[in-house]
Amino acid sequence: MVNKNPENPGARPVKGPRPAAVGEPQVMSRARRELLTRLADHDGACPVDELARSCGQHPNTVREHLEALVASGHVLRVPAPQPTGRGRPARLYRVAEQAAAPAAAATLASVLAAQLATRPEARAEGVAAGRAWAASLRTGSPDAGRDDPPNAQTVSDDIAGALTGTGFTAERSAEDPAVLRLTRCPLLEAAREHPDVVCSVHLGLVQGLLDDAGAPETRAQLLPFAASDACLLRLDPPEAS
Repeated sequence: MVNKNPENPGARPVKGPRPAAVGEPQVMSRARRELLTRLADHDGACPVDELARSCGQHPNTVREHLEALVASGHVLRVPAPQPTGRGRPARLYRVAEQAAAPAAAATLASVLAAQLATRPEARAEGVAAGRAWAASLRTGSPDAGRDDPPNAQTVSDDIAGALTGTGFTAERSAEDPAVLRLTRCPLLEAAREHPDVVCSVHLGLVQGLLDDAGAPETRAQLLPFAASDACLLRLDPPEAS
């Protein structure tokens, strides 16, 4: 199924994976992420009108975004004190527990990717950053105790499991056993804005994970947004290189 832009259902279909699962950084648009950050700056619950003034947006637009964030679990709707006059009590909104940090992380990822994209060696530095990411996940020597190098299926399973732990959804392709389909991405918006940088980071992450899996000779090729619903990661064993 081809993805469509949830902010503009009439827009052209978008190729590639979906955002990470609810609660991950990329489940919302930039406008909603910024609104969530502003809401987090308030001490306690905040009314729509106050948020609209601080954002410079129409209250109806802000209310629509807030209701979407309520539905995704990032924002809670709380009752306001009863008014002294006529009318229904105003709705107040506050950030749900732990919701602001993922939004801030997504913003930071986009900012860092934009900065790195200006450098002449952006791709190489992205790969190096991805390898550093893999090193930070290291808890031991996965290949310890193995007498022989792992086979291609074991390597694929190891990489799929490790990527899932970082927020991806990795599925083996039914057409080609050497291919993993990445149907969810934890940094999707940043990857769309700066694919050379962010996808290089992801490639470096895979290369580092391959080292840890005892398969440093496996050739990793990442094809961003290659399918209608996924990025494709090809893992070729040494003999197929």
